[in-house]
Amino acid sequence: MENEHMANKGTVPGWKDKALFTPGPLTTSATVKQAMLRDLGSRDTAFIAIIREIRERLVALATARHAEYEAVLMQGSGTFSVEAVLTSAVPEDGKVLILINGAYGTRMARICQAAGVFWTSISVPEDTAVAPAAVEEALAADPSITHVAVVHCETTTGLMNPIEAIGQVVKHAGRCYFVDAMSSFGAVPLDVADCGIDFLVSSA
Repeated sequence: MENEHMANKGTVPGWKDKALFTPGPLTTSATVKQAMLRDLGSRDTAFIAIIREIRERLVALATARHAEYEAVLMQGSGTFSVEAVLTSAVPEDGKVLILINGAYGTRMARICQAAGVFWTSISVPEDTAVAPAAVEEALAADPSITHVAVVHCETTTGLMNPIEAIGQVVKHAGRCYFVDAMSSFGAVPLDVADCGIDFLVSSA
């Protein structure tokens, strides 16, 4: 009985969880906690249906052009997912232009460095958004760049980079576009198709 009581604290009337303000894990609602009390096998029809619905709803949240995109669910931290894209979507002869104005742009560079992915960067102060014109200039100067990676909302400061304007530059140059939308997706309106985004990563 004691274990059962502990497991259900989040749903007991009058019980209030402490609000978590760390970068994760985040506070979850009583309905989320309640859903987590149910075990489902990965081959259960109910589980498969839930995963399908989640993927469809994520794509609907990301763009009006549903048929052009897929949501891929991964188990791991946000950094794990960023690393997954950088190390699998960039070919061996590819090169990533990383737009850096905070800790998470810097982390992308560290991931590429550790994984042996060729990269270069545009670095600006943490209180300055990356200028699309600077991206255009860098792409024109270096035809070996195949991908451009940027953090939408740089968690270091909360600064928002102009991902749609940058995306227009990237698409015009015929490059692949990757956006880390860890702290913006679902909170700040965006359409991945309108922004020309090829890969967008976010996390619960």
